[in-house]
Amino acid sequence: MRSLLRDGLRTEACVLHEAEDGEDALLSVLRTAPDLIITEIRMAGGGVEYIARLRVFVPNCPIVVMTAFGDERVKASVLRAGATAYFNKPAHLSELRACVRRLLDAKYTAVDQAVVVSEGRR
Repeated sequence: MRSLLRDGLRTEACVLHEAEDGEDALLSVLRTAPDLIITEIRMAGGGVEYIARLRVFVPNCPIVVMTAFGDERVKASVLRAGATAYFNKPAHLSELRACVRRLLDAKYTAVDQAVVVSEGRR
């Protein structure tokens, strides 16, 4: 799934950082200060608690959650924990790309008076 996302989002002019599990992802977040995070809650070290932990370290970063094991209860839980968007798998790549564009555009519109330097978007 990561390789499909990587290939599908490459056209969005994003610099992508991949992680094997929640711990590796959290370390990557701390190193790179991303503009947006896409994650799966059913990965090792993931879950609703993982979303809440991410939110502590990157309070203003959009977090997109994808899962094949969700329902309305899971969706509500991850949104309460701080996720910005939620997708059930299989997600349509066009919808995910539109969401990524919308979230990044909104983030940069909100800070258009500031100089923004980031490794996550070129």
